[in-house]
Amino acid sequence: MTNILYNNGMRIGLVLNILDEEYQISLYRGIKLRAEELGIQIVCFQEGNTTFVPDSFIGCFPQKDYFNLDGIILLTSVVFDNCMLTTKEDISRIWGKLPVVSVGQKIEGVPSLLIHTDDSIKEIMEHLVKEHQYKNFIYIGGTQTHHDSINREKLFIKHLKQAQELDPQIKYTTMHGNFTEQSAVHAMEEYFSKNGQSENQQKNYPDVVVCANDNMAIGVYKYLNLSQKNSPLPKMAVTGFDDIPQGQFTIPPLTTVHQPLDKLGEEAVNMIFALVQGEEVPLEQSVESHVIYRESCGCKKTVTDFETLRHSYEKMQSSYVISEQMLNITSHVGRDLNNDNTEEEFVSIIDYNISMLGVENFFILKFPEKIKSNEPVSNKHLFVKPVYVKSNGKRVRNLPVNEQGLMSLGDFYNWLPEPHTLVLKYLNVGNDYMGCIMYDAPAESLPYIILISVDIALSLNRIEANEERRRYADYLENEVETRTRQLVEADDKRMKVEAEVLKISEIERQRFSNDLHDDICQRLAGISMLCRSYSKMDSPVEKSQMEELAGLVSDTLQRTRQYAHNSYPVDLENIGLEASLSNLCASFEQQSGIKSKYEWDIPESISFTKIQKLNIFRIIQEALHNVMKHSRAKNVSVSCVLKDNVIVVKISDDGIGISEEQKYNSGIGLNSMQYRANQIGAEFICDALRQAQGPQKKTGTTIEIKMRIE
Repeated sequence: MTNILYNNGMRIGLVLNILDEEYQISLYRGIKLRAEELGIQIVCFQEGNTTFVPDSFIGCFPQKDYFNLDGIILLTSVVFDNCMLTTKEDISRIWGKLPVVSVGQKIEGVPSLLIHTDDSIKEIMEHLVKEHQYKNFIYIGGTQTHHDSINREKLFIKHLKQAQELDPQIKYTTMHGNFTEQSAVHAMEEYFSKNGQSENQQKNYPDVVVCANDNMAIGVYKYLNLSQKNSPLPKMAVTGFDDIPQGQFTIPPLTTVHQPLDKLGEEAVNMIFALVQGEEVPLEQSVESHVIYRESCGCKKTVTDFETLRHSYEKMQSSYVISEQMLNITSHVGRDLNNDNTEEEFVSIIDYNISMLGVENFFILKFPEKIKSNEPVSNKHLFVKPVYVKSNGKRVRNLPVNEQGLMSLGDFYNWLPEPHTLVLKYLNVGNDYMGCIMYDAPAESLPYIILISVDIALSLNRIEANEERRRYADYLENEVETRTRQLVEADDKRMKVEAEVLKISEIERQRFSNDLHDDICQRLAGISMLCRSYSKMDSPVEKSQMEELAGLVSDTLQRTRQYAHNSYPVDLENIGLEASLSNLCASFEQQSGIKSKYEWDIPESISFTKIQKLNIFRIIQEALHNVMKHSRAKNVSVSCVLKDNVIVVKISDDGIGISEEQKYNSGIGLNSMQYRANQIGAEFICDALRQAQGPQKKTGTTIEIKMRIE
């Protein structure tokens, strides 16, 4: 499809609580309508009871940089904890120098648009006191930190105190809810549980219940209707505030104060439009409210234009039918998304049901990683993964994303074709924010999309958790395969080492046997033959002959001791490693004729275990044996030194060396040295260079082991 990019017109952010009730939807509808007339792009941000915090990512959203916003319309009357935003400095800490219009609550130094309700509240209170002569009042206010609730309660008390000056019998009780029907039911239950229903107490029952909004007034109706079935209460008048559509169809119809919310929204757009263009606007503007008298206050039924009444009824009936359809779709979406779906199945469910809601533009965007609600603000671009994109009724799959399938949130918004007005809602589970949805929907669909967004967030969270479990299972499977392979290789290596050790032991025994047979046994045989020859002589054995025999015996004894020492160096325990190696080098030089240089530079404070001493001795012994047998060397050096907590043992000769092939296809000697080095946790190095052409070429073999001292 061909993408039509947004033009370079004005872009305004609308910040409210959540589009799930008539007050905010009416304001949004008026703002959207006027913005479209002026060609202004609106991005509506639903804060969802988020506290505004300057240094928090979620708490100061939307950031100007993400959407290139030119200004902000702030519905201060509905955002959570709005009493914190009371001055221009408070606003500046959140959005800097961006032009801001406050709607519903005055903020010092910030252009504010208000509904003037003081006269309407005065009028309705005077009507209840003078026209109906009510004496006993209950006032049910909203949240005690809410600006409108505080103001309405003050005016209620003010006018009743003035009335008390003329009529001392007038009395009142104030209670509080949170602007919902259920909170009003609880308030009424609390009142009557305290005041009881005895005949005496019934005399003090209220004549009228004044509510801070229509929703709570409807809640009072519900309580009174329920009480008629259990313990009937006397008839009470009820009044509301806001003039929501349901109010005119209650029985009796609700007396209320009408707030021109659509007009308020239009005026808010006019103010921000002028501000962005650099025009001066008053710091405070207001639109007027007015009282609508119906039967709930005690007034008699009025003759209403039949056509007007019929039109209102048909509109309400149509709204009810649509509401039922929306609830069915919402319930269906919730059931389908409650399964363990894959991302593809999730997208298919959304695609089908969003069409049923009549939504033409709907986008699901996922953050690469979850963001905590209190995560610090980042100046970097906020990247998102487009999970589902439906634009102008058609699925879009090919978006200008990077290699990771991501694009910045601002780039995504700029890429979008018509329409200009979109609503943004976070997707979160608790304090974990995983993404957002953006959409443009008919007003009647807005509350139900809020419900669906909860199911979307939970479903995406499950998909991510399942994906994480799958990745972890794959990781564990790979780890098991790798570990199994390593264990098999280690077992094979162990078996090879054991075979090598057995082979080395067998060869050592064979060498020892050969030494005994070829040397000691031959010497003993010679001594035996010499003794037999002396025994057959007729003349006595001469002294020189006995000295010769003694020399042979002494030499044989010395050889036997040497073989015994080579088999197990007893001197290691008696004289220590340093002296034993010195004796070994001296003996080697005497037997081989190869000049031997010995160096020991290890402090006496360094001690060796029995196993370490034996293996170091055997490695040097085997290396010297190889030098004597294979190297054709003239010189050999043996050194044991301490360097940076590492014992370095080095045996170097100037012989012919060995080739790389011989090095890696090592024989018994090198393998036994490697094995012994492993036994003491030492590194084994064999540096062997074959004789090369030219006098400058290095030759010889170096055996080195490095053992770290803890």
